[in-house]
Amino acid sequence: MNDVKTLYPEHRISPVALHASAALNHVAAASPAFARVLEIGCGAGEALIAHARAWPNSIALGIDLDEARIGEGQQQIQASGLTNIELFAAGLGDLLAVSPGEFDYIIIHGRFSHTDDDTRDALLRWCRQHLSAQGMIAYHTTLAEYDDDATLRDALAFHSQRAANEAEQLNCARAMLGYLAMTLPDGALKTQVLAAEALDDASLMQRYLADDTAARNYTDFAREMQALDLACIGDALPQTELAASWGERQQQLHAMIAGQSDRHSARQYLDFAVNRRERFTMLCAKDAAEPSFVPDLAVLESLHWAGNFTRVFTINGNVVSGHISQSGVPVRTENPVTLQILDVLAGAWPMSLSVEQLIFNCRLPERPGDDTRKQVLESLRDLFLNNLDGLFWSAMPGPCNLAENDVLAPVVPLPVTDEESRVLNLWGEAVTVAPAHWRWLRDGMRTTDDDAWASFTALRIRGVLNGSTLAWKNAIQPFLRTGNVAWLKQRLNTLLLLSVSERRGGLLQSEANMDADSQTDSSAMDAVYEEANRLIGKGMAKEAREYTRELLAQDPQNMHILRCYSRTCVLTGAWDEALDALCRLMGHYFSSLDIYYDLATALQKTLDHFNAKKVVRGLLRLDEKNAGFWNSLGTLYHARGDMTLAEKCAREAFRFQPRNPRYLAMMGVVLSDNQKLDEARYFLEKSLELAPEDFDCFTSLLFVLTHDNRISAQELLAKHRDYGERVTAYAERLALNLPLNNVKDPHRKLRIGFISGDLRTHPVSNFLLPFWESFDRTQFELVGYNAAPMHDEVTDHLRTGTVLWRDVYQLSDRELACQINDDGVDILIDLSGHTTWTRLPMFALRPAPLQMTWIGYPGTTGVPAMDYRLLSSTLASPPGLAEQFTEQILWVPMRKIFEPHPQSPDVNPLPALRNGHLTFASFNRPKKVNDEVLELWAQILVREPSAKLLMGFMADDEMIAMMTRRLTHFGARPEQLIFRMRTGLIEYLEYHHHIDILLDAFPYTGGTTTNHGAWMGVPTLTLCGETMAGRQGVDIMNGYGLPEFVANDKADYVDKALSWQSRFEELNAIRLSMRSRIPTDNADGFRVADTFEKGLREAWKIYCTGEAPRSFFVEE
Repeated sequence: MNDVKTLYPEHRISPVALHASAALNHVAAASPAFARVLEIGCGAGEALIAHARAWPNSIALGIDLDEARIGEGQQQIQASGLTNIELFAAGLGDLLAVSPGEFDYIIIHGRFSHTDDDTRDALLRWCRQHLSAQGMIAYHTTLAEYDDDATLRDALAFHSQRAANEAEQLNCARAMLGYLAMTLPDGALKTQVLAAEALDDASLMQRYLADDTAARNYTDFAREMQALDLACIGDALPQTELAASWGERQQQLHAMIAGQSDRHSARQYLDFAVNRRERFTMLCAKDAAEPSFVPDLAVLESLHWAGNFTRVFTINGNVVSGHISQSGVPVRTENPVTLQILDVLAGAWPMSLSVEQLIFNCRLPERPGDDTRKQVLESLRDLFLNNLDGLFWSAMPGPCNLAENDVLAPVVPLPVTDEESRVLNLWGEAVTVAPAHWRWLRDGMRTTDDDAWASFTALRIRGVLNGSTLAWKNAIQPFLRTGNVAWLKQRLNTLLLLSVSERRGGLLQSEANMDADSQTDSSAMDAVYEEANRLIGKGMAKEAREYTRELLAQDPQNMHILRCYSRTCVLTGAWDEALDALCRLMGHYFSSLDIYYDLATALQKTLDHFNAKKVVRGLLRLDEKNAGFWNSLGTLYHARGDMTLAEKCAREAFRFQPRNPRYLAMMGVVLSDNQKLDEARYFLEKSLELAPEDFDCFTSLLFVLTHDNRISAQELLAKHRDYGERVTAYAERLALNLPLNNVKDPHRKLRIGFISGDLRTHPVSNFLLPFWESFDRTQFELVGYNAAPMHDEVTDHLRTGTVLWRDVYQLSDRELACQINDDGVDILIDLSGHTTWTRLPMFALRPAPLQMTWIGYPGTTGVPAMDYRLLSSTLASPPGLAEQFTEQILWVPMRKIFEPHPQSPDVNPLPALRNGHLTFASFNRPKKVNDEVLELWAQILVREPSAKLLMGFMADDEMIAMMTRRLTHFGARPEQLIFRMRTGLIEYLEYHHHIDILLDAFPYTGGTTTNHGAWMGVPTLTLCGETMAGRQGVDIMNGYGLPEFVANDKADYVDKALSWQSRFEELNAIRLSMRSRIPTDNADGFRVADTFEKGLREAWKIYCTGEAPRSFFVEE
């Protein structure tokens, strides 16, 4: 073992590392693969043995004084069966007396580099005589024996060496002291520098400048090497000779003091600035090369890169912007390109990748304008300058890239006993292997349980396993065949790299056959696929999965049946089963675009957007004309709220398949969220023309139409009726006649089912919670059906209030209807309407005797099988709303309809009192804010020039620019506009501390934002509309006893807004009293759910009498 403990671990002074360092200094060294290497001071020869293992065509010779250590190394060589390395115990005299031939690399360290000058010179003369034409010497020196006093004297003498007199000498010394004071890290030497600065000239001269003892520094060493016919190339760690690696400030100061210096003096200034105590200097024959002035970072582009990093995830499985190296050092960065580089290197480890491969894998298909090459090179530059732990570089493919063994093998002999051992991998990195990992290797790597995976992972990270790409594939696939999806995700980068050729960023030396599933198809499977498709077509998703699952049980190793089973799971939305099946399938075969596409879809549907995006981008890099891949990426961006990129991806999908209804529908959804409602409507209607029973698309269209201020209430109702007719026809074809055997007892305990995709942290739950908490459990049993794949602490809280809870996201309409019917639900209540995760088509199958819709959507469902719509009785005036519903109306007095967040900030005094002007605001979804709304808001700002408008929920700078253009077009001034990005709930609530009045949108008014505003003391000025969507704000403001904030027309809206400019005290009184207007459950005999329960009971009584559902009012 060598004595290096600081800057130079074994892998930083290996021939591979020195080869790359020489290249960065424009010196062409011999290829390590065929080099003759001499290490003087080799200890037990671990580093040299690792080199000999990695490069069998290289010849290695090691010398050390310690006979015992040499004996240890010789035993290792014998155990390894190596024939290209020899170790000898010898002193300096013995070495100088022999002539072993020429060497390409001579590495000198340990006791052999800690000698007097004469001995050093004798050794280096001998080395020069035995140096090949392209050979180099790496010589280690330390200054550890120097005290701070001597170091400071040397630094001042170095900068003063050209002074002509004492005055110049003092000026130079003080300049150097100032430089050191600004550059040195905190410590004893810096303290001494600061003290020296305070000395008067006489004291400074006497203490530091009067000593005639020659300084010993790097420039002296370089000059002395010249006398030995040697030239200094640079340091084994080139980045340490670049001031940029020590920080921007250091770089600026170094340029000022060393700008006109020669290359050795410039290095010396930097050494003093950082108090460098150690160097590993590379030397070559004086006339062999002309090294560059400083290491040339442009050479990084020609290097190969490797790294053993592990991405960090939270305990909840959320990805973190950081990695951990093999040795446990954390690596944090917010640079997405750097993160991707580390991910890709981790996937390839222990093999290396060229810069071209990294560029291929970092290219974002959705951002073709990005200069990926520049981004990658900048990231590599930063990683290199930081000498990142776990990062490796070489001037040729790494030592593991050319392995030919098709079965993984350890790179070191297995120890005789199961003890923790320190070994060096083929990169020369020292790692520690635990006893359990040695045992797994000794047992032949046959098991695939959790312990085996832990051993395999640990050994791989440590670089202790090596083999061809086929060997890695053969090693990983048995683990995948267990169906452990977590393991699949951990090795996803590796699988992607093992699927494609080097030309396309992968690890395969030849072109891979990444086809469209032909490898997993079989004509004999046609009948199986036909039967599975027949069952799926009849809505019998569960039966289709059971059919293919039974076939698989009969022949579990049949990859064709397994592929059919995985496809069946995908087509029926059984996403957890699909992931399991795809994982097992990839244990047989994974070089298929179709398999990866299904995997990406399943990952997306199970909300693993990080890995889904990784796969989809990988697919698009291989096939940028695939509409399905673009659609998937667009869906992922849409889920994240990045509407600009979502739209770009959706348009790409449309470009390649302009008549695909699924891609047309996605285009419509994205455009609607980008405030392009006309285009959105066009694409959604086109999609429905091609796929009339795409009910999700129809729901998206209806949701868009509710935001359209040009569509009448009658037209909107007609569209909803059209939806209901199509859903009814669909249900009739399924021919599912469920028995409704619920006991018709008007007084018995009722089982109430609630189904929604929003039973989580969501506005629907804010409205639901007051009733949920207040329900009389002696009279009602609650059943929850979570229709979304998400769940959180709110979900868990709601679950505790039920007698039964089911997650039904993966159930088909038929399966869900049967399940609800089996659960004996008496009244089934929809809490989604025409929004995401809706299950309205299932209601057409009539799983429960009574079916109702309530919160979630401000309009009718249009479904004939939906019996009732629950509405607040305050919405009965003005009249005309009931005629807009296909359901009967259950009018219920609701004094409390919203549960504020328990950590809501306190209400503060009116900001206008401090500002002297009104600050209006809107926190509505931008989709609600049309030009008619913006024009009205601009009128307010024009008529009151001192007023401000704050708009929240902005997705990006592009949205802000668009809103600014639209408002200024209508007359507002840019300085009147304030924007806030979409943010977390608490920060959003705190925004209310800076506003005075909320301005409602129309025709789709606010609900959640209006209630949040009220709780924070901010009333909402709202315009009474024709539809329910246009009357939500009216209902809320009237409910809080604030009719003065309800406008009857646009002119009234503007006048009411401006009227508050002279009524700050009145507005402040309203603000401070708002929370007292919201009733508390059980106060003064009030119970939130009381009237709601009465409504349910009355509807049940009507059902028990055999009477058809009818509208009625519940008395408070």
